[in-house]
Amino acid sequence: MPGEAAKTVPSEAGGTATRILDAAEALFAERGFAGVSVREIAGRVGLNQASIYNHFPSKQALYEAVLERGLAPIRDLLVEGQGSFPSRDFQERLLERLVDHLWRTPHLPKLIQREVLDRGEYLERLIDHWLTPIYREGRKAMEATPGLVDWPERDRPLLILGLYHLLFGYFASTALYARVLGEDPLSPEMRRTHLEFLRRASDRLLHQDVSGPR
Repeated sequence: MPGEAAKTVPSEAGGTATRILDAAEALFAERGFAGVSVREIAGRVGLNQASIYNHFPSKQALYEAVLERGLAPIRDLLVEGQGSFPSRDFQERLLERLVDHLWRTPHLPKLIQREVLDRGEYLERLIDHWLTPIYREGRKAMEATPGLVDWPERDRPLLILGLYHLLFGYFASTALYARVLGEDPLSPEMRRTHLEFLRRASDRLLHQDVSGPR
């Protein structure tokens, strides 16, 4: 059941547990929690099923660890930035760190999208334990931005969700972008392009006067 899993996130970069997490993240993003077996994850990593259980006691624990690895750093970055968020320099550094993190866990946005679309068994926990707290921390950080006063109160949740989709939506839609753009959306060149776009977009959204006739 959701919530029973251990809160273990391996720290050894490139180690066996990290490779298991990478494979699990990709498979859960493809087919959701219910559609993936531990045996499949083990096969993708080149291990037997028993070896997976040496690192994670259950499929639930592995799924929780994928979420922990992917979402805890995002929450922590937003908490860290609350005192410095008004600075444009800090916002640029924060964006760079968020993008770097998602390029290391590129299937995470699709995993979240899959859980929402499938209304999976982890959806409530994902929303309550991760997405809602991240939204709240992001809003607290953004409230310190001087330009935010130009946004009506009713529009601010949509602003935050819009920024979420600019960042997460890119990774959730890589297959679409590859067909439409005719190039690899996860190439180093597109990584630079995406980051520069995010910098310009967030600067215009957070620092320019958007008030006007209503």
